[in-house]
Amino acid sequence: MYFLKSLMFDEHTLNQSNSGSIFENLTFYDQNLHNVADYQLGIVGIDEKSLTAFRNNFYLFGDHFQLPVIDFGLVAKSDNLVKNLEKLSSQIPLIVIGGAPLSFSKSTAVVSKILDAGHRNEMKKFIGYQRHLAKLKDYNQIDEYQNISLGELRKNSMMVEPLMRTCSNISFDLSAIKQADLGIEANNIVGLTLEEASQISRYAGITPNMRIAHFPNLQPQFAFGNIAKEYAACVSTMAWYYLEGLLNLNYESPAEDEHISYVINSEYFEEPLTFLKGQRSGRWWMKYGENTEYFPCLHEDFIQSKEGNIPDRLYKYCLS
Repeated sequence: MYFLKSLMFDEHTLNQSNSGSIFENLTFYDQNLHNVADYQLGIVGIDEKSLTAFRNNFYLFGDHFQLPVIDFGLVAKSDNLVKNLEKLSSQIPLIVIGGAPLSFSKSTAVVSKILDAGHRNEMKKFIGYQRHLAKLKDYNQIDEYQNISLGELRKNSMMVEPLMRTCSNISFDLSAIKQADLGIEANNIVGLTLEEASQISRYAGITPNMRIAHFPNLQPQFAFGNIAKEYAACVSTMAWYYLEGLLNLNYESPAEDEHISYVINSEYFEEPLTFLKGQRSGRWWMKYGENTEYFPCLHEDFIQSKEGNIPDRLYKYCLS
């Protein structure tokens, strides 16, 4: 592909890998030798420094997956950067390393401590935003059922999973991670733990329609210290759990016949609520009345609805 540029790996570092590392089963892309369709995940970098640091960490991790992974090297920077990445992701799911945050054409989960005007765009769903950093105008206008604050995530991290099912991409701003876990001294004492960030990445991995997981670099938020080292340590950990999610991916839709169906009549609505439970994945969906579109939900949403306590976000969906 004309917009890809091979990047030599650090042979000395990676050849020190222990037996059973990701590096042992990795393929470095050569357009004359490799068919993209033969692989389940592609890794591509936007800037060389970030990609090199990531490689030297991530490829040393243990390979618990045996999934065919291909390293594409660098994508050429151009006005068509997003278009080229989306073209490549139509053939293979991607982990995109480095560069600045990007605006994709399809629905994107944005993990960020800042809730900006982008939340009014239905194509963006914010996860982990901090309410005290949000402007009052933005906070008052937010659709709280399509965006998850840090506090809400802490109460129930499983809320992320059904929201993720409505997205095709995820963009992870590392400044959403608190400084104690990020490893950089900065004014960022409140935020996600690395464990929480890794859980979000795993949810992204098990999402059937997820195509791009983008980890922008740490510049210009933190312009001091060994940025590449801290970036690589965090992103490598999250990428490993994203890969674990891919291993447990179940392609399942509410249109399939073998789902278990539950119908609930509620005094609040004229028509019944129909809940579906996926037999393979255990995922849940819900629809109202004669609607043909199912809304991703949780098992606890079904339990609460059965008890007559319709969750607010489902209530809003039924009235929309």
